[in-house]
Amino acid sequence: MARSDLRDLLLTIVAAASDAESFLVGLRADTFERLPSDDPRTYRAIKNAVSELGEAVKSLPPDLCARYPEVDWRGLAGLRDIVVHRYFALDLPRLWPVLKDEFPVVLTVVRAELQGCG
Repeated sequence: MARSDLRDLLLTIVAAASDAESFLVGLRADTFERLPSDDPRTYRAIKNAVSELGEAVKSLPPDLCARYPEVDWRGLAGLRDIVVHRYFALDLPRLWPVLKDEFPVVLTVVRAELQGCG
């Protein structure tokens, strides 16, 4: 993979994870679970960010993923598929910890990788 292509993927992941984090500011788990009815715009924006992140993750080179076993790359790619194809059946109580706990780790790892991309 060309260095510029990898950089674009990493930047997409950073943007998507950062967007998702910003959409969650001020929310608690219970208010997050009510987003589909209370704030559908934010709910759809979060789903879009998860989808973009997962799509970019699917294109990452395996050696990069192997360097960061603390990230569930396969799970993130699969989450994208769930968000895109099972949008009526999202398990929001299970999605909440992914967004709150795993996305910050993804951001840290990807930002570190970007430092090496120049």
